Formats: sequence, C-alpha cells, structure tokens
Amino acid sequence: MRNRMTGLSTWKRRALDVFVCLCLVSLAYSFNIDLQHTLVFRGPDATFFGYSVLEHVHDNTRWIVVGAPRANSSFSSSVQSPGAVYKCRIRNNPEQRCTEMDLGRGNKQRESCGKTCQGDRNDEWMGVSLARQDKPNGKILACAHRWKNVYYESEYILPHGYCSVIPATLQGKSQPLIPCYEDHKKTYGEEHGSCQAGIAGVFTEVSRSTSVLCVFTCVVLWAGESVL
Repeated sequence: MRNRMTGLSTWKRRALDVFVCLCLVSLAYSFNIDLQHTLVFRGPDATFFGYSVLEHVHDNTRWIVVGAPRANSSFSSSVQSPGAVYKCRIRNNPEQRCTEMDLGRGNKQRESCGKTCQGDRNDEWMGVSLARQDKPNGKILACAHRWKNVYYESEYILPHGYCSVIPATLQGKSQPLIPCYEDHKKTYGEEHGSCQAGIAGVFTEVSRSTSVLCVFTCVVLWAGESVL
C-alpha cells in the first residue's frame, strides 16, 4: 500500500512540474513560409554547403553568402579541403548560380602569420561561421576554427582558429584576423594556445568604433571564452 502511495505521489509531482512548465511558456506567433516562390541555391556535394548562411546587401544588390567548410577551394587547389565561402545573387540570377569568393589567401598550404606563427590551412573549415556588420554596406566575417599554427609542430600544434574580414563589395583581399595568436606563446591548452577562435562570431559597435567578437571553443583547460 505504501509503495502504491509513493508511486502515486511521484506521478502527481511530475504532472505538477509539467503543468508549471506549460504555464511559463510564452505565446509564440507563427508565420507562413512561401513554398511557391522559393529560391534554391546548391553547392558542391559533400562540402557542407549551407552550414552557415547570411543575407548581404551592397549598392542595392542583394546576396546570399554561404559557408561550405568542407569544400575544396578553386583559389587554393594545393590545400586539402580548406572550406570556401560562396556568394549567390538573389535577383537577375535565373540559374541560381553561386560562385566562390576569393579571399586573397593564395595557393599555399602554409602561410606566414607572425614571428612564431606558421599557419596550416588543411581542413581548416573556412565558412564554419559567418557574421555581418549591422549597417548599410557592412563587412562580413568568415571564420575557420580548425586553422592551426604549426610553427612549434615538433612540440605542439596550436589550433588557434582564423577569421577573414571580407569587404562589403565581396571582392578584393580580405583582412586576416587571428585573435588567439601571441608571439612566442606555444603552450597547448593555456594562454589561448588551443582556443579554436571563430566557432561563432559577431560584429559589435563599441563607442562608435567597430569590434569583432569571436567565440572560442577552449581557452584554458577547455573552459571556453568570448573575446573582443
């Protein structure tokens, strides 16, 4: 009898918990998705095309910018699956074609990036995240969180992460951003040595100046951090 009462009491507590949760749920408003006039953009197979997506406007031209972090790059054919960022024009594009953007990083697998920095671009996952400045003709941030500093590869391989700041025109050389790199710092797991910056990112406006906020996967003992 006691066991029955205990089971009943437990059931009542669970039912009460569900009722309270339902009472706390705020109202949500749905909207219709137009399935009759869709635009479908397709990229290469097995590239994770569409992993990240954003809308961009420049000089009254609207674009969809798409990340494909497992793609091979036509501008970096000697690099193994570095990922790519594509631009797809929304109007006057009857074939709904997307073209890869040249980020101006050249065709070398490794790139010099500082006094004690030698970047390895293989499998860096460029396009894993995308962000845009929230203003007219804003710039775009594209990141590759698996980019590695192999300067100390006999001791450590440091997955710092790498981002490119792309001009609003979607043309021309991008600006490199490696927020976790510091000269002569080589300890894996400490001092941002393995932070994988760029798993997410956003532009912020601070005192009328623009900053980039990068989210780090792991900074000190896999704790994670967000840094301007």
